[in-house]
Amino acid sequence: MSYSMRDPSRSLAAQRDEGLRAFFIGVYGRMGMALAVSAATALVIASSPAMLEAIFLSPLRWVVIFAPVVMALFMGRAMMNSTPAGATGWLLVFAAVMGVSLSTILIAYTGESVVRALLITACTFGGASLFGYTTGTDMSRLGGILFMAVIGLVIAGVVNIFMQSTAMQFAISAIAVVVFTGLAAWDTQRLRVMYLENGGAPGQVAAMGALSLYLDVVNIFVALISLTGQRR
Repeated sequence: MSYSMRDPSRSLAAQRDEGLRAFFIGVYGRMGMALAVSAATALVIASSPAMLEAIFLSPLRWVVIFAPVVMALFMGRAMMNSTPAGATGWLLVFAAVMGVSLSTILIAYTGESVVRALLITACTFGGASLFGYTTGTDMSRLGGILFMAVIGLVIAGVVNIFMQSTAMQFAISAIAVVVFTGLAAWDTQRLRVMYLENGGAPGQVAAMGALSLYLDVVNIFVALISLTGQRR
């Protein structure tokens, strides 16, 4: 008689763990695709003076600035109402739009600064996500605090557009690193708990989870490049 027949509960636990791992592979895979699309889009735009002029020296720049915010308002519903492939498609479209905005970073900062910020971002996000996946500490209450902090960062960022304070920008970036690192851990734990409580998750949820983690990575990177980057 096999071991699984003698101990069905252990067999079920193994199946659950295998399903959870497969779910997170799907989440991280989609997140990786989104980051690759953003990077490729940013490189294409940054390497084309004609495209840079057409976008950022015209009223179209306001569309580029606000399009990600507008898309984020309906992305969740659109992704949940789509097929798994459609939800992934929405994620990649959003990533491409974000890539256009991120192209300005490649123009403003040296390549060495960008690579350094990317490496630090990868280590920071990886550690935070691993912590969120493995910790037994309930982080659910932390989510509300972090989201309030994000709202505060957005308001402070808008105010600093007019103030142009270097010290304020430094403070905003430093806090943003902490906040979005915390969100990376919180989002990972939230996805893990949701999968276990529901006994699984459809592909649309994996795409939405990838979107959350993608935004955490991008915001950590943007904050870090602002803190550590060397301008051209």
